[in-house]
Amino acid sequence: MTGEVEQLLYREAHLLDSGRFREWLELLAPDLRYWAPVRAEVPREQEKEDEASRLPLFDETKASLALRIGRLDTGLAWVENPPTRTRRFVTNIVVEEAANGLVLVRSNLMLFRSRSFADETILVGCREDKWSRSGDWLLKERKILIDHCTVENMSLLL
Repeated sequence: MTGEVEQLLYREAHLLDSGRFREWLELLAPDLRYWAPVRAEVPREQEKEDEASRLPLFDETKASLALRIGRLDTGLAWVENPPTRTRRFVTNIVVEEAANGLVLVRSNLMLFRSRSFADETILVGCREDKWSRSGDWLLKERKILIDHCTVENMSLLL
């Protein structure tokens, strides 16, 4: 199963980097939670315990992501003129089957983002995913833990 999940994550990264956002949406479960908690300068155990009480950097649903992608499709999203180029590197993939039929997937991520000549960003972090498989694979939850102390632009789809 690990090899199958690795290929799934690589395909997902390719869809996002290619701007094939509508196809990416098909990988998302209707009840998706896609979020990034704010990191805290505390011991790791405490950071995990306090995570739910802090405001997230973003907290999306499939519906809110579909709205964002729909806005891009209008051609009126000035932030995408010129278009953003991205490249995702997904590594250190660990797959565990959960008792409730979910597959838990942890992975590291590096995202390179480039716009115009002067705007380049590299983000590094890890992801904790919950995938289900009833026919096709569907992402039920993604928690993104960004390793940077400050994040300037969260308009990215990670």
